[in-house]
Amino acid sequence: MTFLTKTTTLAAALLLTACAHHQNVRPSSDGNHYVDLYGETKTEVSKQAFKQAKSYCKESKSKPYVVSEKVDYIGNMSEQDYLTKRNIANTVEAAGTAMWIFGRSHVDDAGAALSIGGDIAGDALGDPYQLHLVFNCG
Repeated sequence: MTFLTKTTTLAAALLLTACAHHQNVRPSSDGNHYVDLYGETKTEVSKQAFKQAKSYCKESKSKPYVVSEKVDYIGNMSEQDYLTKRNIANTVEAAGTAMWIFGRSHVDDAGAALSIGGDIAGDALGDPYQLHLVFNCG
């Protein structure tokens, strides 16, 4: 690649990366902007949405003000069953990771399997929380 091609590619990559901090923000002409996200926990999806709102407002040297925020559980099982299964998957993954790191011989092999299995089980549960955030920059 020539120097110009490398420079152009790097500049394009930097521009795309800069926009990625608020990729789910939908600007509106009325001053209220929207973020719609899905996540595995209410806390995670709320933090991620506010982080994107903050990044969006930062471009205009302002701060985000939440107009409304709504988080719904839209999973295909009861929310209590989901939370129970999510906790089991997280526990299995954490225990497996500890065994993988601190175990010896066959113990670390079993730990690796548990850690990976817990992660796969957690991913299989999906992102059943849907958030709709309305904010403005002030």
